[in-house]
Amino acid sequence: MSFLLEALGRGLIAHLSGAFERILGTDTNENLAELEKLAELDPENLPVRVRLGGRFLRADNPTKARAIFEDVLRRRPDDFAARIGLACCYDAMGKIEDALEQFRVCQKADPLSPAILFSLGYCHERAGRETQAVEYYREALTQCPTLRNSHERLAAIFLRQNRLDQAIEHYTALCELDPHHVDLQLTLANLHLRRGNNAAAISRYEQALALEPDNWAVHNDIVSAYEEAGLIREAIEYLHKMLDEQPEFADTRLRLGDLYARVGNDEAATANYRRAAEMSPDYLEANVKLGTQHLRAGRYDQAAQWFSTALEINDRLLSAYIGIGVAQHASGQTADALASFEMARNIEPNSTLLFSEVARMHLKAAASQQSNRYLIGRTSTNDSPTGTAAVPQTQDILSQQIDRLREAVRRNPNHADLHYRLGLLLRNRGQIEDAAAAFQQAVRINPTYMKALIKLGLALGELDRTEEAIEVLCQATNIQPDYLDLHYQLGLLFVQRHQFEMAVEHFERAVAGHPTNVAFQGNLALALQNMGMVDRAQATWKIVRELDPDSVYGEQARAALSGASEQS
Repeated sequence: MSFLLEALGRGLIAHLSGAFERILGTDTNENLAELEKLAELDPENLPVRVRLGGRFLRADNPTKARAIFEDVLRRRPDDFAARIGLACCYDAMGKIEDALEQFRVCQKADPLSPAILFSLGYCHERAGRETQAVEYYREALTQCPTLRNSHERLAAIFLRQNRLDQAIEHYTALCELDPHHVDLQLTLANLHLRRGNNAAAISRYEQALALEPDNWAVHNDIVSAYEEAGLIREAIEYLHKMLDEQPEFADTRLRLGDLYARVGNDEAATANYRRAAEMSPDYLEANVKLGTQHLRAGRYDQAAQWFSTALEINDRLLSAYIGIGVAQHASGQTADALASFEMARNIEPNSTLLFSEVARMHLKAAASQQSNRYLIGRTSTNDSPTGTAAVPQTQDILSQQIDRLREAVRRNPNHADLHYRLGLLLRNRGQIEDAAAAFQQAVRINPTYMKALIKLGLALGELDRTEEAIEVLCQATNIQPDYLDLHYQLGLLFVQRHQFEMAVEHFERAVAGHPTNVAFQGNLALALQNMGMVDRAQATWKIVRELDPDSVYGEQARAALSGASEQS
């Protein structure tokens, strides 16, 4: 399942300097300009220069930071903070061996520092020396048993090496550290399933499903009584009083949003739905209701983005039921397995419906933008809106998006994600055989596309091809070792951005114009999504937006996505 691939990416960090903010002095409110002025006024103030170097590191300028730290070390060779800063500079510049050398010096000064021990292990892992990496990660855990990154990286290494018992040990520890983290429970369930521990896998899947906020059953009789009596204002006042007197809960905020929606207070309804989603990001109902509220208000772009998030949450629930079914099937519990697969089939339409709504919202947003532009700039009553974004309300919007996706597939036949998205829309139209064919093509292109495998298996089941369906669903839980290794190496490369960009550029030059070019960029992005290193909801919205890149809204979406990536 994709959770095994996500396990390979957990614990990877782009900048080690984040672990040393207190030492580097970057945990203060000083800004870069202030520190530059202080350093200029007092060049001999070495602590100020160290903080300035730390700020340059945070500003992603390791070259300037390095010059400052080297200058401090020339003046004071035993300056521990400057030595840490220099090590982090080399790390940010991709100079792993130089970073290792500096961290070794730091270790002599502070041999029990968990952060330094982890950094040494991290450098060794990226240099391909897994044995040394494991030793340092374990030593870091000896000093700090709650250090999540060490548990995560050890589990990733052991998974790649097929040492499943050790990987399970570390994910068990992670689940004990954070028992309410759904993804950790699902990853541990997948590890048990891969190890053949079917009973343990089923237990963990059930724990994960029990943690989903949509399974909460919290009822307030007083509020219900107010609602039944039509006293909505009084119900709202009572819930506000509850929030003042008791701890805030996501389901309370959700219910308050419902009440405000009933009285037509869009601003308050949206704010409460958003608060519920912020408090519990995995709350499917909160994300759907927030999207629906934006839809009611005609904010199609925002509706689509929240529906995209809900789509990913629903897919996670879907994979949990599939995992339970596969474990039950492997244990000979055929009837229970079929019941679990049936449960998956029951919630699977949510995914196709949500993606279809995202597709509709894009065209509605584009049409609205185009109409506004036309009305504002209109000079003649004979004028009419032009361009791809103008969409008559009488047209079948979903059919338009299917046509756009077919055209995109024709232009990019080896882009697995496009085939998958086309399958979702076809599935929503009831064209099950065509959808199955689209999912099958996505899997041919990318055999690790777990969501496509799951959707294919469920579609085959709906076509009464039960044996094929079970075979495909079992395949979705059994990633081949070479694919695990491929994703493991990709994750290590991805966090070294300079080398990653060079490798991508080199590969694209190598395959340019080649007749068997397999849509490298698209499938690379999909691999990063599988590992959880690229936001899937944003990726879904990006795919839809790119089907009509020339629309007015398309340009706005590009800017929004660019802003989101800069903030992340």
